[in-house]
Amino acid sequence: MPEQWQLQQRKEWGRLDRLFELAGQTLGIIGHGRIGIELAKRARAFGMRVIATKTNPAGDYPELDLVLPSRELPRLLAEADYVVMCVPLTPQTQGMLGRAEFEQMKSTAYFINIARGQVVKEAELIEILREKRIGGAALDVFEQEPLPATSPFWEMENVIVTPHSSGNFEGFITRSVELFCKNLERYFEGQPLINLVDKKRGY
Repeated sequence: MPEQWQLQQRKEWGRLDRLFELAGQTLGIIGHGRIGIELAKRARAFGMRVIATKTNPAGDYPELDLVLPSRELPRLLAEADYVVMCVPLTPQTQGMLGRAEFEQMKSTAYFINIARGQVVKEAELIEILREKRIGGAALDVFEQEPLPATSPFWEMENVIVTPHSSGNFEGFITRSVELFCKNLERYFEGQPLINLVDKKRGY
């Protein structure tokens, strides 16, 4: 899309050479929680093969073709055409992806981070992208936010930068208030609350 937008600005009727069909491609989800589940459902609708890592892989996951324990992350990295980071930020996940992990990905694969910036070693990712060791990246989160104007990410042709703004959708405040009121009712009735955070696990 960035290349297509540049053509539009120049008023050029240009057709891109590098287009990829999602059907038949493999999506690798690192951290298969609620967001990962919804992502997997949408990917399957496009005909993608979907694999994921999960701390506790026991259970039934109809939206997945394969679920792997976290220790098998190298297998996911090697098989995926698109790798999406969905883990929460905890002491265990901080800096979990660095040069060694990115080098396990296909040279044509794309990395997408919608988790937290600190789960990736940014300096090492920048090196990987500069060397074109992977196809590219779409980054929605960063170690420092707002992303400084001096960051190399801004000017990289193989990177899409977005400011973690998907929560600003129309109706977000209304939905948040509804959830708060529902939880308040459950609290007074002595029922379990929705979206509880496990303070020991950190999410």
